[in-house]
Amino acid sequence: MRIFELHFNPGMRRHPPTALLAKGEAPDLIFDSFCYEPENIYEKRLGSLYMVGELRNTLPQNSRFLDNIAQVIKGKYYAFPLQTPEQSFKESLKKVNEFLAGEVSKENVSWLGNLNFAVLSLKPPTTFKEKWWGVNFTKVGGLKILLLRAAKIIDIGGNLELQDIEPYPLKIFVNIVSGKLALNDKILVLTKEVFEFLSAPERNQKSYKPNQDSIQEIAKMPVFDEKKLREILKAKEKGLSEISGVCLLIDLSETLSKGREEKPKIVTFRKEVEKFSIREALSPLIRLLVKVGLILKRVLAVITSFVAPRLKKKLREPVYKLKNAFHLLQFTPHHFLCRSFGQNYFPEKWWGVKKGLISVLVLVFVLLIGFFIFQGEEKQQLKKQETVLNEVQEKMNQAEKFLIFKEEEKANILFKESWKEILPLTEKEGPLKNEATSLRESIEEHLANLNKLEKIADPMLIFEFNPKDFIPQKMVIFRQDLYFFDPYSQNLFKINERGSESSLIQTLNQKFNLSTSLDDVILFFSKPDKIATFKNGQFGDSLSLKQPYPDFSFSNFSSFQSGLYFLDSEKGEIIKYTAPLEKGKDSPQLWLNSQTKKATGSKSMAIDGSIWILKENNNISLYYAGQYQKDLTLDFFPYPKKLYKIIALPNLPYLYILEPIQNRIIILDKTGKIIKQFQSEKFDNLKDFAVSDNGKTIYLLNGLKVYRIQI
Repeated sequence: MRIFELHFNPGMRRHPPTALLAKGEAPDLIFDSFCYEPENIYEKRLGSLYMVGELRNTLPQNSRFLDNIAQVIKGKYYAFPLQTPEQSFKESLKKVNEFLAGEVSKENVSWLGNLNFAVLSLKPPTTFKEKWWGVNFTKVGGLKILLLRAAKIIDIGGNLELQDIEPYPLKIFVNIVSGKLALNDKILVLTKEVFEFLSAPERNQKSYKPNQDSIQEIAKMPVFDEKKLREILKAKEKGLSEISGVCLLIDLSETLSKGREEKPKIVTFRKEVEKFSIREALSPLIRLLVKVGLILKRVLAVITSFVAPRLKKKLREPVYKLKNAFHLLQFTPHHFLCRSFGQNYFPEKWWGVKKGLISVLVLVFVLLIGFFIFQGEEKQQLKKQETVLNEVQEKMNQAEKFLIFKEEEKANILFKESWKEILPLTEKEGPLKNEATSLRESIEEHLANLNKLEKIADPMLIFEFNPKDFIPQKMVIFRQDLYFFDPYSQNLFKINERGSESSLIQTLNQKFNLSTSLDDVILFFSKPDKIATFKNGQFGDSLSLKQPYPDFSFSNFSSFQSGLYFLDSEKGEIIKYTAPLEKGKDSPQLWLNSQTKKATGSKSMAIDGSIWILKENNNISLYYAGQYQKDLTLDFFPYPKKLYKIIALPNLPYLYILEPIQNRIIILDKTGKIIKQFQSEKFDNLKDFAVSDNGKTIYLLNGLKVYRIQI
């Protein structure tokens, strides 16, 4: 058996995907793979244990969350080696469910909805005649588990993708698949981003030739080989720097099973960071010093040959004194020693003294030259930094003059330019760092005012959930009430706008992924195709939507007038249904014109007559009447890192955007101009938000707390 763990760009921030982490910073996406082989004859009865995990929107306190899960599962799996692998597998999942429930009781709930984790156990054949491997596996979230058999690809984890988490008591890992694998079978476990990149390269990079499905190429390999894997991935080398994730490859080839077991091998693909070469940096200086040394050597040789006869007598005593000095310097003694003490104190080999003197003088001279050159470069760098500081100060003065004359847009541009120029100086140690930091803080204060950033020390808390009763993940506003739901729970939770009244609503064994309000009803959507209506406090019968095309996957849901709009971010399509929905009359329409730009790379959708699509690159695309219109490039301070959700309301000229990673809610006009920003240190686990019909009240779901902002 051969194992490869392919890690793509670990420890990198996701937005922008190529941005490296600064010192003290933590990635908002963490992932890892875990391979455990039996350590003794007893554990061999249970076989090997493999895990792949991914945690999105990671908070600092959860930086080791995946490791903790893996240790809990491993510890329980091998605790009782006399059990069957199936029994041990069930016991380990029971234990990890208890661990995760304990985290929720501690109010650590940020991982809910963000955890993707797969667990597999493999038991090799126990007899020579047996050719089947026993396998047990489970997963939660969007990981892919693929079986490669005879160059065919089978998604054996597909049935687990829609498994429901049981909330009371909390059970994350619920269903287990058990079966047998044949020799020469191969298993791939991939995080979603890696799977999409490898299986459809032409959708990720336009420059790629849509010639190969990398997973199909891997499936054709008779035996997994590192060199061949690297060759397959080399064709997509550019795109590899823009994804993060992990791919675990397990090879059960017969040619390997007969030989010595190999340890799992981790192969890491990282975005290449430009390396600093001391040799290259100093090579101009070295060449200069060599030239100077050669010239100096020739000059000293001429001077020495000219004055040597005249200095012969005068040099006897100094040369005698130099004898011990050269001993200390470990020069060869016989070049400098006199034949006898008291006779002919001048050395027989004058050239030895001359060569030694020249070498010492050249060395001293070279060191002095190097010192002065480095001093000069240091002064030059300091001078450049002083120039930058002066230019920044000049721009700040000009920007402040613009403020006096109420020309805020011009002042904002100059302050942003100044901030970008001064930022590198604040990240390097040096004599001007404090001054640069002081200037940066002053610029940021001006930018905060110009970009309408309001920091709220104590936001208004209107409600706090008890995790034993309900753990909210999403919310929808309807008239004067807020409704909270959780894709893993069978209930709704309702509070009024002030948070003074609350109630738990039974949903008749239904679990919801998305929601929107329409006229006098709330519509709840359950993946892949179920719609349920909630009206007057009661649920109506659910309806299965007619599928628009094979392999559809709705990621967003919104409504406008009598239309229901679904976004398929993978295909880039927007699908429209017309309300009221009735079986046989729910004909889907592809809303986007076939010739227009697709809405790929989308995260969120809002409708106000036009459709606004929030993209992965933090731009906003505007569509109208099925046609792409334009992109809004957002240019405000603090600069967006990872925008999460967008809301637009009919008859209001504003766009509302949530950015959890920077603890803020942003309000723009529909040209992209900043209207207001609200930021608070207490917004440390933002999950969702809603806006009242008049646009003057914003409700924020932050972990187990609900905050209200009055505009």
